[in-house]
Amino acid sequence: MKPAGAVAVDLGATSVRFAAGRLHEGRILSEVIAQRAHAPIERNGRLEWDFNLLLGIATEAVAYAADHFREPTFGIDAWGVDHGFVDRNGAIVQSPVAYRDPSHQAMFERLAPHQQEIYAGTGIQHQPFNTLYQLAARAEDQPNLIGTDWMLTPDLIGFLLTGVRHTELTMASTTQLMGLDDQWWPRVFELIGWPVPDRAPQRPGRVLGDADGVRWVSVGSHDTASAVLGLGPLRDNQAFLNVGTWSLLGTVVDQPILTDPGFTNERTVDACIRYLANIPGFYVINRVHEELGLTYGVPEWLAMAKPTKDAADLMRPEFFNPPRMTDVLAAQVPVASSDAAEWASLALNSLVQTTVAQLRRLEVQTGRQFTEVRLSGGGSQSRAFAQALADGSGRDVIAGPAESTLLGNLAMQFHAQGAFSGWDDLLRAVGASFTTVRFSPR
Repeated sequence: MKPAGAVAVDLGATSVRFAAGRLHEGRILSEVIAQRAHAPIERNGRLEWDFNLLLGIATEAVAYAADHFREPTFGIDAWGVDHGFVDRNGAIVQSPVAYRDPSHQAMFERLAPHQQEIYAGTGIQHQPFNTLYQLAARAEDQPNLIGTDWMLTPDLIGFLLTGVRHTELTMASTTQLMGLDDQWWPRVFELIGWPVPDRAPQRPGRVLGDADGVRWVSVGSHDTASAVLGLGPLRDNQAFLNVGTWSLLGTVVDQPILTDPGFTNERTVDACIRYLANIPGFYVINRVHEELGLTYGVPEWLAMAKPTKDAADLMRPEFFNPPRMTDVLAAQVPVASSDAAEWASLALNSLVQTTVAQLRRLEVQTGRQFTEVRLSGGGSQSRAFAQALADGSGRDVIAGPAESTLLGNLAMQFHAQGAFSGWDDLLRAVGASFTTVRFSPR
């Protein structure tokens, strides 16, 4: 007889994958089954995602679940903000445009006079890639799309697999289009000349539809929402830092905090607030590693880093998507040679010092003192980064789990399947499902 289980589809900005999961003796066990690299492609004069690849990995996951599990479910999480458009018949009329497309920056600058009002109404940090600016760009370059049903990427894929149209809350909260009451904010749609969607954001944790006998469960479809759940219980003295292409640094609070527009108020899976800052993550480090043409891996390269006071401020806009990352870094901090160790020191310390500066701001805004940083995501596997962050921040860094996003995705599915007696039982299972490594300041 097949075991009960679930598959988690996790779409990242540089790779896509799915994992199989099951419950065993109070723990969530998972295994990555397939993973593929991906990147935006030039099409029709803009950067678009290879949507066939995204849909393909989800379709493969559903088929795997049907073959291997009894009464299976699937859940989809992804990076925030990006979306596609479908017509009344359910056909895609515009696949997701990549958030780094230059057209979004132009609309960001055009709407700059309204930033204070928009932040007060949404609580979301001003970023040129937000859905707000993407819709504004589409209204200008593709006005025929105005009023067309748009769906954020995980919901779009779920719709194509099941026929169910849905808008999940944690992902909707990344758009800068949702008000503080968890409903679409009409004023911001008025500013960009776009109608307010008829479909309201919904909290995750429900079975939505069926794809060939595999039920679709709404999980925390923003990958950071799933990642925060995948950490288990968080204490008030612990900040979370989920590190991948981006670093998301924050804490969980009960109500939005609107005193600093450099921080964002996104939703957790249980409708609390992920109060956080978006920080460039290993995107910068990986770009430098690639441009140097090194034949060995990033972990080996970062292990060559030496203590240094040199650091660039990675929050500066020129680090968003430069032609050459090394040129931008060298413009801020002159690099005397092409020595790989020197570049490792600069790249690593820049990420650490940028993170530490945001951590101190987080303490000021929340009134909390963070003595520990819970480090998760792929970046948590870098011992060099974890130790450097502990040294640079003067705080203990608790690394793990690397697969917090998959863990949170699967936990919500098992919750919807009725496997847990309640929320505390879910959190106990999550906490029992991974081990951590502590790095203390030296």
